[in-house]
Amino acid sequence: MSEKQYLLDKTLERWKGQRVAVGIGSEISFSGILEDFDEEVILLKNVTDYAGNKARELIVKIDDMNWITLL
Repeated sequence: MSEKQYLLDKTLERWKGQRVAVGIGSEISFSGILEDFDEEVILLKNVTDYAGNKARELIVKIDDMNWITLL
């Protein structure tokens, strides 16, 4: 495991169960509860996008994320 992957895993483990915001591409962002993650994807529950649209769950490829913040 690379040092970068270790830091990501450690941080996401701490953030599990809390609300996060995720940026995908230059204009798309979502917020939701970080439910789970692995080396390739994160799973968010109770998701809201930047326009206020809601969804129950969202899977995001980690390679497609520009940023993730703890809200």
